[in-house]
Amino acid sequence: MKNSQAKPDSGSAAAAGVRKIPELLAPVGGFETFMAALDAGADAIYLGLKKFSARARAENFSLADLELLVVYAHQHRVKVYIALNTLIRNDELAEIYQTLNALVRIEVDAVIVQDLGLVNIIRRDFPILDIHLSTQLTIHNAAGANRLAAQGCKRVVLGRELALTEIEQVAQKSPMELELFVYGALCVSVAGICQFSSFFGGQSANRGRCSQPCRRPYRYQGEEGYFFSPADFSALEFLPEIAQSGIASCKIEGRMKGSQYVAVVISVFRRALDEIKISGKLTAAAIKNYKEELKEAYARPVTSANLSGSYPAMIIAPQRAATIGAVIGKIRRVSREGGGKKGGTGGRWKIILRSTRLPATGDRLKVVRQGKDGRDNSFTLKDGDFKVEKKRAGKGNANIISVTLPFICSEGDLLVKVGSRDRYGRRGGLRIRKEIEAEVAKFDLLEKSAAGPKPVVYQPAQWLTLPAAVSGEPPRLGGNQPAAKSKWLIKLSDLNAARPFLKRHHFTVVLELNGRLEATISGRERELFRRFPQLEWSLPPFNYPGRESLFAAVVKRLTGAGFRRFHLNGLDQLELFPGDGAKNPEFILSTGPFLHAANQAAVSYYVEQGFNSVHLSFELDKTTINDLRALPGSNLSLTVFSFLPLLITRVPLPLNRRGKTFVSSRREAIVAYKRDGMTALIAETPFSLLKYITHLRNPDITHKIIDLSWAPGTFDLRRFYNPNHPRLEDIDSSSYNFSKEWR
Repeated sequence: MKNSQAKPDSGSAAAAGVRKIPELLAPVGGFETFMAALDAGADAIYLGLKKFSARARAENFSLADLELLVVYAHQHRVKVYIALNTLIRNDELAEIYQTLNALVRIEVDAVIVQDLGLVNIIRRDFPILDIHLSTQLTIHNAAGANRLAAQGCKRVVLGRELALTEIEQVAQKSPMELELFVYGALCVSVAGICQFSSFFGGQSANRGRCSQPCRRPYRYQGEEGYFFSPADFSALEFLPEIAQSGIASCKIEGRMKGSQYVAVVISVFRRALDEIKISGKLTAAAIKNYKEELKEAYARPVTSANLSGSYPAMIIAPQRAATIGAVIGKIRRVSREGGGKKGGTGGRWKIILRSTRLPATGDRLKVVRQGKDGRDNSFTLKDGDFKVEKKRAGKGNANIISVTLPFICSEGDLLVKVGSRDRYGRRGGLRIRKEIEAEVAKFDLLEKSAAGPKPVVYQPAQWLTLPAAVSGEPPRLGGNQPAAKSKWLIKLSDLNAARPFLKRHHFTVVLELNGRLEATISGRERELFRRFPQLEWSLPPFNYPGRESLFAAVVKRLTGAGFRRFHLNGLDQLELFPGDGAKNPEFILSTGPFLHAANQAAVSYYVEQGFNSVHLSFELDKTTINDLRALPGSNLSLTVFSFLPLLITRVPLPLNRRGKTFVSSRREAIVAYKRDGMTALIAETPFSLLKYITHLRNPDITHKIIDLSWAPGTFDLRRFYNPNHPRLEDIDSSSYNFSKEWR
């Protein structure tokens, strides 16, 4: 079995003077999509194992499968990247070590990583593995990329919310390889910070189990719609500019998709990139043809998202959520074929329509009714269920066809094709695997097996708990600050709201920086420090290219006024402090909730970067929280009450008014708030561990945080004047994953 489309030789290409183009990176979820990707001309593929993959519901691969595929792919000059792009539980560290040892032996080309604890492990114990930073890590500017490049990471996957001008700025200022999604499903949330699925149902997106609550219908101001379900993403029209911007890899989303999707999309982007390589552009005719071909991928309607610098108005169509597919035609007549119940339900129904697109046995079809998305009206076309009633001659002439359906529909509904059984699906994954085995056997897998596996050294993950105790080296702490005494912190986003708490001895007040607060304190920073020197400041998680100087100016004024305690929500923010944070003993820096810390390796990483306090992730269960330990001279912090931001998005949501409640069919209530050009969806039910304080048996958690920065305006802040006895008896709350296993 040969790769049907040979890849261009980079050496000969350079000699011929043709342009350099990015790598084309294909999603693979099973053997069928693996072969489809290679045959369509992918330069590299990415796939997941049975664990630690952000697409846990994909078929994924065993280590034995992976060894076979890597040998075969390398035979065909295709690279293989392994997605280990989830947060790692503390009790999984030993298993992740075993997995990494296997990946070294198998000689994969890179691993894609979200968890900074895993970055810590790989760069220290498995330096032979190239690290690609997942888009889940929320790196969106050059400073963040550069910090991790200096630590040996090779590539970063940028967020899909960036504009092309922002991408170009990162490319100009960073030596890091940049990877960019150019096609596939689009998540409404900024990647890596979504807690929607985890909070409502315990299926964590950061663990690869997203149940997609954003795709559900919600009631809002008397109407029902898919208010958080965006169109799919296509950068096809921007591909020439992307290729010229310095991007190293063009990535296709879709490890949950079938071989038909992979074959179509990779084939289109392969030919488009090759055309750009020769001419530097795509003609209007080529773009039109490619768009028509992409309809056979059966995606939702597509959008270029924010690439132009602004989102299109129809990026979200509230009346539709699911895949549209390729329209076969509008139903002109419906008749009963017999069977079914009295009253018109059940049985078989025959429809008549005109179409230039003929379906085939094995196609997956659905009927889309007006104002609906057809998700409940899909079926597979069987032998004998389709007939050409009248054939029309000539190009563009529609045939009159009939199709038999297993359910009733109406005149005017659309019949849509959403999938087909292509040649890869007809052969099946097992058969393709056997064909790969046969070809690999002719190469060197048998020789490798005869020689035995490469020797590997397995290091127990427990080494990470207190590395200084083993290595004999003191931990690198910012200023080597002693562990703080236990205290309460209250986090607010408004200075006036904070004033009553600044007068009380119970609390340390943390102010979350935002545009309105910055305007309030501008020019008054020194006065504020004289009155409230104990104030701490929390920096927002997003510092998009073009805003860096404004962001830096605010921090400079605060530090110049004398403030020394800051909570950071991005690694790029370390460079805002004299001495880069870790080298300056006068600053007390804490990680914020948007820098995930779910395991001991992550805690170690942050302390090594110069943080004095590490905030444990919201999602953790009781066992994990109690198991984690601070390093000497540092401490742990934990939010114990918050109106949680379930997701934050740059996408302009179809909102009539701010602060209105959306309610799902499962009675999940969320409220949307706009702040500094972003929209946050906040859980109406607050998260609270205040009832479980006695269950927190971790002596290293010395900072307990009450976060009211997203509290609704109707919430009475006086309930927390005494944090040891809050007045919350009349409020329902959620303990999130605390009392169950975080999955």
